[in-house]
Amino acid sequence: MSMLKYLIGLMLDGGVILGNKYLYDKKTVCPVCKKEFTYTKVRSSQLKVEERERDFYTKYKDGINPFFYEVIVCPNCGYAALESEFDRITNDKKEKILSLVTAKWVKREFSGERTPQKALEAYLLALYCSQIKEDKPIVFSKTCLRIAWIYRILNDKANEEKYLKYALDSYIKAYSGSDIYEEEVLLIYMIAELNRMLGNREEALKWYNKVINHPDRSRHNLIVNLARDGWQSLKE
Repeated sequence: MSMLKYLIGLMLDGGVILGNKYLYDKKTVCPVCKKEFTYTKVRSSQLKVEERERDFYTKYKDGINPFFYEVIVCPNCGYAALESEFDRITNDKKEKILSLVTAKWVKREFSGERTPQKALEAYLLALYCSQIKEDKPIVFSKTCLRIAWIYRILNDKANEEKYLKYALDSYIKAYSGSDIYEEEVLLIYMIAELNRMLGNREEALKWYNKVINHPDRSRHNLIVNLARDGWQSLKE
């Protein structure tokens, strides 16, 4: 699933002047190259939900896509990661990023308003860096799911399905691994829902049942109700 050759070949424009009331800039220091740069965040308090799909892709009024900005990209060295994972990198992995990414990097900006294409570039780069870092499966799953959402916006069904499959595989690895997740009910639900979306009826029913009968279900009414709806839709 390597995409560095594809990424290096992308010739996109530089930063965009902020003109969106939902966006603001913030400075940080890259943990890899140690240079300061600016990245763009979303004022989530101003967002108004228009529609939320069952895999949690959410449409907002005014056409803003806040998840476009969840990836931070250093314009100087090319290191990219989900904001929650950006500073989580060991020294040996920093050296690998410098060797495999920075050595071939063409400096460009990712701050400012992101188009779907610019967001896709950021996420694919984050996925590649995540592979280099050998991140946990849950990080892969979140990244691949959001890439699938971008392809959904672009009406690219083939690539949307491709990354939904990658996300599903990583969610299953996360569930089967040794790590303990506070949001286990949500993780199981995502396995069920992605199976449903990919046409795996029996697998989806099995995982929906795991949600509905989970010992911790009383704390997750929203997820359990979604699971019941999904289960019922497959039984009708």
